[in-house]
Amino acid sequence: MRTLIRGALIGLALGAAALSACQRQAPTSEEGETSPSNAEREAQIAAETLAALGGPANAEQRAAYEGEFQAVGGIDALGNAEGAWELTLLNDYAQFTRPGLGEDGGIPENRDYRAGGMRVVAGPLTITISQQACSSSGVELPYTAHVLFEGVAYQGCARRGVIEGERPTWASVLPELMPAINTCAERASSTPIRVTFASPLDEGEVLVRVREANGSRRECIVTGGAVSIYEPLSDDDRRNGEGEPEFQPGTSRPSARNCRTVEAAVDRNGAQLGWLIRKSC
Repeated sequence: MRTLIRGALIGLALGAAALSACQRQAPTSEEGETSPSNAEREAQIAAETLAALGGPANAEQRAAYEGEFQAVGGIDALGNAEGAWELTLLNDYAQFTRPGLGEDGGIPENRDYRAGGMRVVAGPLTITISQQACSSSGVELPYTAHVLFEGVAYQGCARRGVIEGERPTWASVLPELMPAINTCAERASSTPIRVTFASPLDEGEVLVRVREANGSRRECIVTGGAVSIYEPLSDDDRRNGEGEPEFQPGTSRPSARNCRTVEAAVDRNGAQLGWLIRKSC
């Protein structure tokens, strides 16, 4: 299977949209209404999204949505905070990746071409692509992407074609994670620290996993720009993709070790953020 790369998509972002819960009714002798299931939410969101695409596409409109696509949603994209994600839509497979949470995908069904976009179902994913300018973090792409998965609507930007290369990791959106990383670094008692994983949570919180210089591991959660949780982690408590890579903030280059490569990590303007340490064997 082809692997993903962020390429020019760095720093774009996804967003989540969920339906509002039913209004609470006055107490009665009968049981009240229950919240909609993931399947019910997905069905309603999918129906609304499809209706917005308009009628069937003509030949020219259809041509804009044929072939392969690559999409990404980042922490700051479209003002949402569901966490970074990437999508590769091939003719024979679709793969949805959320660093730290794993991959999901499936074989695409026939594409539904509409005047305002294209929709396709691939296993647990419902994917909608529309030809609309989409920009975030200074990067502009010609398509918007909408992915429905487990009752959550992820939004981001897309391009035609797929760039082969290394897989995305939690560090794919490192510049957006730096405010939380710096906040957690100030809490550490033994420095320099290594960040082994970081990801946004719900309601604007950010999780950062830290290994301090003395070897102790901590889970740090930043809420509203301040540390709300800083607690020890056991050796066997690890996230999917944790440690691949590790990040050391600051200008001091980490010491060389066997089976490790060290490269500078920079922001969108080329300013150094720190160092990425990757396994090489």
